[in-house]
Amino acid sequence: MIARPEIWVLELAARFWAEVGHEPGFPRDLRDVTWDFPDLHVKEVPNLSAAAVAQEFARHNVPCAALAGDRQFYGCFGARRGIGVILIDPTVSANELRFTFAHELAHFLRDCRDARRRAVARLGPAILDVLDGNRPATLGERLSGALRGVTIGSHTHFLERDRWGRVVDEATWEAEEAADRLAFELLAPFDAVNPEATPSRDALVSRLTSVFGLPIVSAMKYAVLLQC
Repeated sequence: MIARPEIWVLELAARFWAEVGHEPGFPRDLRDVTWDFPDLHVKEVPNLSAAAVAQEFARHNVPCAALAGDRQFYGCFGARRGIGVILIDPTVSANELRFTFAHELAHFLRDCRDARRRAVARLGPAILDVLDGNRPATLGERLSGALRGVTIGSHTHFLERDRWGRVVDEATWEAEEAADRLAFELLAPFDAVNPEATPSRDALVSRLTSVFGLPIVSAMKYAVLLQC
């Protein structure tokens, strides 16, 4: 059975490309079309470690809980007051770098930008003081449901090198899965992939890596999502 992307994925992808103004060919590097976003900072940090993450987030005034151990990351995302910060390790393979950036960008688009947009549309600009952690939400704001699933204050996401085997809590798992799903649609749109015309899952994985430049593990995951 072929599974189409959820509506929210298609809507966010369409809004993103409308802002960019054009869709580049494949394989595409989303860093090329987001470098001038005024509310997003991107920095390449070779061999991105927990210590480097803490240092860079502190430099951008993004509070970050202490990260235990000498952990290594492909990339990570943090945000404060609507300004996103993406850190990525440029020493990984080109395909892994491509997907890592798309995944972190998806966190920015979905968990930061769109969450704030929906809250403001529902409750007005005054709700930004709540989202920025400047004041607690009123009873009416809490009961409105507009803050459900919205991070108050700063937030962070980390894409660890062993992400496929690490056990995480349910909320983190949902956020990571959603970021993967949006990243897939941005890098390899459903209509361009055309999974219905691909004869087998192996052929689909091959097409996702060779045409769209996905890393093999991500291509295998996307193929399962498309041909479930």
